[in-house]
Order: sequence, then C-alpha cells, then structure tokens
Amino acid sequence: MLVIAGALALTALVAGVLTLEAVSAARDQRRAAERVLTDYAALGAEGVTGRLETFLAGRLYPVITAAARSASRLQTVGDLAADLAAGSREILDVIDRVFWLDSRGGTVRTTGITFALASDSLIAIVTASSRRLSANGYFGAVWVTAGLHPELMVFQPLRGDRALGSAFTIPAAALAGVVTPRLKIDPVLPKSLLLRVGTEGGIGVRLTGASTELANRDFDARSPYQARQVLDPMFADLAVEVSLSANLAPALVIGGLPRSRIPLLVGLLVLTVALSLAAGYQLRRERALTGLRDDFVASVSHELRTPLAQIRLFAETLRLGRIRSEAEGERSIGIIEREARRLEHLVGNILHFSRAERGLLQVEPELTDLPDLVRQIVADFLPLAERAGATLQVAIATVSPVMADPAAIRQILLNLLDNAIKYGPGSQVIRVGLAADSVNVYLTVEDEGPGVPVAIRGRIWERFWRAEASRRAGVTGTGIGLAIVRELAVLHGGSVAVEDAAPSGARFIVTIPGSG
Repeated sequence: MLVIAGALALTALVAGVLTLEAVSAARDQRRAAERVLTDYAALGAEGVTGRLETFLAGRLYPVITAAARSASRLQTVGDLAADLAAGSREILDVIDRVFWLDSRGGTVRTTGITFALASDSLIAIVTASSRRLSANGYFGAVWVTAGLHPELMVFQPLRGDRALGSAFTIPAAALAGVVTPRLKIDPVLPKSLLLRVGTEGGIGVRLTGASTELANRDFDARSPYQARQVLDPMFADLAVEVSLSANLAPALVIGGLPRSRIPLLVGLLVLTVALSLAAGYQLRRERALTGLRDDFVASVSHELRTPLAQIRLFAETLRLGRIRSEAEGERSIGIIEREARRLEHLVGNILHFSRAERGLLQVEPELTDLPDLVRQIVADFLPLAERAGATLQVAIATVSPVMADPAAIRQILLNLLDNAIKYGPGSQVIRVGLAADSVNVYLTVEDEGPGVPVAIRGRIWERFWRAEASRRAGVTGTGIGLAIVRELAVLHGGSVAVEDAAPSGARFIVTIPGSG
C-alpha cells in the first residue's frame, strides 16, 4: 500500500512539473509573438518617421533659405512667395512671422506682430539650439511660446562664423493641419505584410510635440503593441507613435497569438491531484475496511464461542448423566435451546449480511398479521431476556394485515431486542410497541440504556461501525445488526430512526408502509 501511495504522489509531482514546464513554454511563446508585434509597430514608426522627415524638410528648408537670401527686401511673409517653387509655397499659409537675426549686434527684425521674447532671449535660444544640431544640419527647430500657445520656430543655425540668420514660426495647430492629411494617407506597414489583411484597419499612428498631440489616426493608447520613434533633432521633439490591434495577430504572426493553455493545464493538474487524493482515500478506506472485517471476524468468533461452549457443557452433562434432578435436567435442556436460538439469530445475521454484500438481499412480502408475528417473536426471545435479567413489555395496537416478509420482520425485531439487551442495564424493562396510522405501521423497541448521542445517530446504521464507548465498555457485537435492520426496512419501502426515550434510554423506530 505504501508503494501505491508513493507511486500516486510521484505521479502528481510529475504532472505538476510537466504543467509548470508547459506553462513556461506557452508563456515564452506568447512573449515571442508579442515581441514580433511590437517589432512590427517599431518598423511602422520608423517608416512613418523617415517619410515625415522628408516631407517636412522638403517644405521647411526652402522657406528658411529663401528668407535668408531676401532678408534685405522682405517686409511680409507673402513677399517670400516669389523666391519659392510652387511645391514649397503651401507652408507660407501657416507661417505666423519671419525673423532676421544678428547675433553680433543682438538685434532681431521681424515681420508680422511683435514677438513675445526679447531680442537677446530669442538669439540665445537659437544659438543654444544650434549647438545641439549635427555639423551638416541646414536648419533646426525649437518650440517657443507666443502668448498662450506653443509655436514651432524653424531657424538657420548660428554657430562658428555665422552671425546672421533667419527664422520663422508656425503655430502648433497650424502644423497639425499640415501633417494630418499626410498621416492619413501614409501607409504605416509595408504592403507585403498586409496581404492577409487587405487594409490598415487596427493600425494607429499619432504625432506628438511640445507635450501635446498634433495629429492622430486611430491611435489606441491601450494597445500593448506600441512603438515610439523620435524625429531627427532638427525637428525639435516631434515623435511618431504607432499602435497595433491584437486582432492583427493572426495576419502578422504565423499562427496568431498562442491561446493560453494555463486553464487546461491547471485543470489537468487539479484532476491528477484529485484522482491521486481519491485513490489515496480509497486505499485508506480499504485499509480501514480490512481492519473492520478483521474486527468482525474476531467478534463473530467470540459471539459463537460462548453459546457453543454452553451447548457443549450442558450436552456433556446430560450425556454423562450428571444431573441430580429432573428440574436440573429441564434447566440444562432449556439452556441448550436458548443458546441454540442465540446461535440461530447470529447465523441469520451473518447470512443476511453476506447476501447484502453481494447485492442478493431480498424480501418476499406476503399478507402478514403483524400483531401475532410480534407476539411470537417476543415469546421466542423471552428466554434470552430472562437470562440477562430484563423484562419485556409489549404494547400492540390493532393493525390491519400488511404486505411484509415475516422472516425479515423477525430478523429486524430480534436484532433490535438483542441490541437493547447488550446496551441496557441489568433488570431493565424493554418495551416493544406496534402502532399504525392511515399510512404507515410503526414497530418500536425502547430500552433503558445510556441512549444514542445525536452526533452518532446517523452512523450507528453503518456496517461494522461501533461506538468507541461500547468498545471501551467491553460490549460484544459484530457491528452488523443495525445495518441489517436498516437494509431490511428499506427493502420494505420503509425507514429507520432513533430518538431519546423517557426518562432515559433509546427508542428505535422502524417504519414500513401500511395496508392503506
């Protein structure tokens, strides 16, 4: 049994290890698939960033160079139109004002309204920003505040020997109006990756700058698959963000995102552990049942030994002629008869139990006069009661004949009477009752013993079960008598119960269907 229990524990342990390994593999596989989607988002952000840089450079650089060339004669933004190609003029509609800077003299000349910053502050901003640009940077950009709203100031770098330069500003809202149409038509991912999707539905992109959102095309901030790409420093802190929907996983990842198998694996682990525990419980029950059967065999042997010894003793007394009077002979014969009845009752219990164990226990109901049958059974049991010093009292009401198995009723009543003798005190009164109502017939046996505690009233009907108090008190028994009572009552379509008797003791009630 220890080997089987160890094997079951080892099986549960192996199942647990395999479950953990499978969970770890599934988690790693899912992480790899998620990294693929995140990499695709980064690929898309990089592509959008590159094309957006080209787009902006193609519109901002011509304007800044034209402003530098025409610094001496320009008065308004519109004057730059003559120096620009047709494709570069669209940016003029969103320029707020143009500046000409002289870092040596610290002067600033501007078109349009007066700029909010002082001349030295503006030149300081451009100079500091110029240092952060690469050596081949043709222009740069920085966010400044004009009034309450941010503006992107595009400037010629002032560094080295260059002391003169030009700059112009574009309000953030106006810049958003320029790039939004571009983002709406610009593909985020290569068409080769979208062959199984057909459209870019589920792909979002947005442009941010100056800590604000400038453009948004279906960007999902809650998506776990995002990437952010910052534009070249010459474009200030403009950044592109791309998000991918999880619905794109089947198209972008071969096989899609792996489904979580954790519930299945955990379920299998729980099932394995449950089966192991159930098997362990069954082994424990089997071991307990084996012990109960051993106790049963020992109890039956003890129960048989006493009446057999009595029968043998008095039979030898009669055979050897050791009786001294006729009355003593009658007494010996009475003892032999009484112990034989006791043996008959015990053997009957064992036979009933054997049939019940094999599922062969049956009753053969016939129309039975229960009052006469109960009186006969009590009369047959009277010698055993007298030997124990008990008195039998019978209270039988008028009961119509019912369908019952007389042999089964005899076994029920004899078991209840034997139980009352065993657990009741000497010189007790055992009361046998028979009553009926319009539905059922009630057979009762009441003793004056210690009674049955409420906590164990459901267990006394189980096979082999005996209360610890009875074992400690040395009360003999096989532990099958009350179990047979219940099984025979149930086969009749009835039931059994036990309750307290007044003033003390236990009252056993057997209910069987009546003739009504």
